[in-house]
Amino acid sequence: MTLAIQNQIESSISNMLDPYKTEYTEQKFEFEILCSWLSEDECEVKIIGFMKNKYKPNEIEPFTLLKLYIYPEWNQIHITNIFLPDFMKYKGIGKRIINDIFIIAKQEQYSLFIVDMVDSFYNKMIKRGAAPCKDCYDAVQIVDETKLL
Repeated sequence: MTLAIQNQIESSISNMLDPYKTEYTEQKFEFEILCSWLSEDECEVKIIGFMKNKYKPNEIEPFTLLKLYIYPEWNQIHITNIFLPDFMKYKGIGKRIINDIFIIAKQEQYSLFIVDMVDSFYNKMIKRGAAPCKDCYDAVQIVDETKLL
């Protein structure tokens, strides 16, 4: 089973991250996108990044760059993990990933949430205009007013 929204998210993220393979050749940056249906109502999309091991430069180590779940029954997307290695931080990459997913979600009439957040990220997203989720202390909804770019 494949959803149009799943394909759009995969394509958008792939197009956005592809140039970084060239930009970060010294760090040996690569990525792959894995999708799996955990049930008929839950699709997991995982972006696995690869980079040079800091302590063993001849080895490549994987990391989870992004993990999200698509829930077609509720028209929701939940981002549970977003991680950038040090060499990719403070360049707007994470915010751009969230923004691209939000644009697709909105076009497909889905709501986008960031869940299981640490306090510091939660507070940053609230300051950027994300809506706090009612009765939930570790999740926000990305809305039109959220300043991502």
